[in-house]
Amino acid sequence: MMVAAIGPLYMAYRVRKRSQRLFALAMLLVAFTVTHGAYHLLEFVGLSYVAEVVFWPLGTVLLLCFGLLYWRTGV
Repeated sequence: MMVAAIGPLYMAYRVRKRSQRLFALAMLLVAFTVTHGAYHLLEFVGLSYVAEVVFWPLGTVLLLCFGLLYWRTGV
């Protein structure tokens, strides 16, 4: 799951000077992907309490922020 963040990270690198909105969208997507990957990793390792209490709500907030920014941007 962590490898999936490479695509949005590369896109953020490419658009960082052209469009601040696209850069913010890409970075939110990277943050969500890494958080979601950490959630699954912690679940796999057996630290489900930490995964459920910290990473699940954080991932939800990041995904909602991404959706709101995407809605406002109108890309």
